[in-house]
Amino acid sequence: MALLGYGFNRSRILFAALNLTCAYWLIQNGLQTSLNQPDAFVLFSIISLLLPLHLGLIAFYKERGLLTPIGIIRVLLIAVSYGALGLIWSNGSLGLYLPELPMMMLEMLLHEYYLSEAAAIAFTLGLLPILLSFLLRKTYTDAALFASLISALIMLSWFNQPMISGLFVSASLIALAISVVQNSYRMAFIDELTSIPARRALQDKLSTLGKKYTLAMCDIDHFKKFNDTYGHDVGDQVLKMVAAKLNQVSGGGKAYRYGGEEFTLVFPGKNEAEALPYIEQLRETIANYPMHIRNQNRPDDNEQGQKMRSKEDDSEIVSVTISIGFCEKTAEIPDPHAVIKKADEALYTSKKNGRNCSTAVHYQPEAKSRRRGHRKDYA
Repeated sequence: MALLGYGFNRSRILFAALNLTCAYWLIQNGLQTSLNQPDAFVLFSIISLLLPLHLGLIAFYKERGLLTPIGIIRVLLIAVSYGALGLIWSNGSLGLYLPELPMMMLEMLLHEYYLSEAAAIAFTLGLLPILLSFLLRKTYTDAALFASLISALIMLSWFNQPMISGLFVSASLIALAISVVQNSYRMAFIDELTSIPARRALQDKLSTLGKKYTLAMCDIDHFKKFNDTYGHDVGDQVLKMVAAKLNQVSGGGKAYRYGGEEFTLVFPGKNEAEALPYIEQLRETIANYPMHIRNQNRPDDNEQGQKMRSKEDDSEIVSVTISIGFCEKTAEIPDPHAVIKKADEALYTSKKNGRNCSTAVHYQPEAKSRRRGHRKDYA
């Protein structure tokens, strides 16, 4: 598990795996005896403190790599703490510290459990940063840390049960492994900027489409000019806004970021005529959305920004529009990549026709007038 964390550059996973492995090694080698033995009782008591406290510290850490000064210090913190404990235990002198233990480490929290009052406090202190980190970061790693902490709590509370240490340490390591897989999937299949499925996810989707579907290619009009005028930070905000609107597509459609300012919509089970109303609804929704250009006085906080939007301010409002080309699968165009190519050609037709419009490869609806907004329109 530690090697998996290292291979995927997930330092917190490696630290958590190292913490669990060190604790498990001491349990298997030093606690396969009665806790009535002084050495065993002191060893158990200190492990019940180190395990949750290290997990709590790991929740605070940021992903800063492993072969860095701070990464090496964090590894040494875990290794040295368990190494010193193991060295004292191997010398047979750990039991001499029993009279020095505070009363909270001697008194059990509840009589039927093997958790001391001090360990209960340590688990509480470890739980708080894990929950806080999960609420703020919302990562799979934090979920795995929470699962590891709960597993450790159950293991130490019912420590007299046979095979419990192996069972719950294995459960913790499995949770960490799942988090690595989930993080890797997100990195590969979810676009980091817009948080919608990326091109690799689209490729997987194309291989599962049935005999009837429509693909639409969408492009933000004059996006380069928008970047040149307002800067790349505002350009990123435009991409996020458009992606959020596209992600709300109805009619069973699914949005993907194809690359740059291009997006793809997939409509399984629909031909061009059936997909057109949903495509047009999206195009009009985006065109009518008032895009506020963040001024220097506008705060970065989203809630405060929303409050300011409800008041009159001097921020500039522009309209962002998209052009769309779409194509359905036919006997002449059976391959998904060929369908995308035809949809892309239709997209360029939309660009030539004045932008902010949709063009189908086969279906030709009756022409209707297009209402234009009064705001600054980059189309």
